[in-house]
Amino acid sequence: MMPDPLLVRRRIRTVALRVALSIPALGYAAVVEAQTGAPEELVGQRIVMLRGFGAVHLGDANDAPQTRVGINLVMPVRRVDGRRVWIVSTSGGDSGWVDVGDIRLLSGVIAYFDSSIARDPQNWDAYLRRAEAEHALNLRDAATADYSRAIDLHSNEAFLYLRRGRHYNTLKDCPKEMADFERAIALAPRSMSQDYNLVAELHSLESGVYFGCPDTTFRDSARGLALAKQAVAEDGSRATLETILAAAYAQAGDAINAVKTQRHALARPDFPPGYRAEAEQALARYVADAERSGTPAPRVRSP
Repeated sequence: MMPDPLLVRRRIRTVALRVALSIPALGYAAVVEAQTGAPEELVGQRIVMLRGFGAVHLGDANDAPQTRVGINLVMPVRRVDGRRVWIVSTSGGDSGWVDVGDIRLLSGVIAYFDSSIARDPQNWDAYLRRAEAEHALNLRDAATADYSRAIDLHSNEAFLYLRRGRHYNTLKDCPKEMADFERAIALAPRSMSQDYNLVAELHSLESGVYFGCPDTTFRDSARGLALAKQAVAEDGSRATLETILAAAYAQAGDAINAVKTQRHALARPDFPPGYRAEAEQALARYVADAERSGTPAPRVRSP
């Protein structure tokens, strides 16, 4: 019995795709060019973006890609539509796509960047992306070294300090984390432009360090609350910054303002769906704290 020609072609495309993803020397885009239909093997897997600082197309290919908070260099694939690989922000809100030729699967990508760096040891971008991949794969020491090498080669880019600072957060190294965030704030006006308020994001991250550092001697609730307020004042367009401020109020012992701020954030139409369940649970805790204090929790009308 002769095999189904369509089934044979599909199997050939699948094998070609897997080879292109796993062998760094082969071009992914060249293989995908001959495909029809979506490569299902990508869906649900983590990919590394090869261009930009997490920018995605939000609509037509002619539109300039934009950066969004919560879209990182390493992201899981939500769906594939031809050459368009769709990803969704960690908040569950913003989504966008990148061209299939501008990604690599996280699995096996270290060898790809090894080859890039061997060809050009001054390639700071390859060090950054290898560090992001190592961080995602829990290769902590290797990631620290590569983030630092990227900064040595390209020391005036705020985004590099932001990413290493987030890495230091994972390592619970609060002084180094804070130093990187401070350096990123200083460099932000002269660094690559982002499509969100980078300084506000950094101030909110700093607020979290002052409240959440495992080293209690590093904590400073007054400073943390001030930074959370500053972030909201700098960027009122993000509901998540309000939830960070609500948490800061709660951790500073002000349950009333924590409830008020959290309710206001949750009432916003732009509140990220991926964070709603967690935010509602936090609100319940703030209400309970307010009731224990003997003060009725305030209610807020929808904006």
